[in-house]
Amino acid sequence: MPSRLALATLTLIAAASCVRRPDGRVPDAGAPPRAAFEVYPAEQVAGVKDPHDYKGKALCQRCHTPDLKLTNAPNALCVECHRFGHGNHPVDVVQETPVDLPLLAGGKLACHTCHDPHRKKSVLRTGFNNLCKTCHKGH
Repeated sequence: MPSRLALATLTLIAAASCVRRPDGRVPDAGAPPRAAFEVYPAEQVAGVKDPHDYKGKALCQRCHTPDLKLTNAPNALCVECHRFGHGNHPVDVVQETPVDLPLLAGGKLACHTCHDPHRKKSVLRTGFNNLCKTCHKGH
């Protein structure tokens, strides 16, 4: 019979393998655990204005299916709710230098490259200036 420590270790490994980024890396600590996904009746959430903070947590079904697949392309999901004015950083362009930030296939920038959609109000992943310097070394 396996020990409690062995069972706990296997549980942690299984949980970590359930939720991974498209590049295979485990999401950062800001991402909700798979168990946080709660499906609400469509009529109950139809008018929700902020899916990042619904009843104190993210409304996962706004962007994900129950098996955690996205309901639309990443940048397309963001523009469904967020309006971007003049001067916003471009997305869907290739990041020329290697960075330790999530990118789309082919190394393209996405909204979630700089913003963490799994935190309330989709905050920046790190401080503004440090985040910019990750890609723009001379700034």
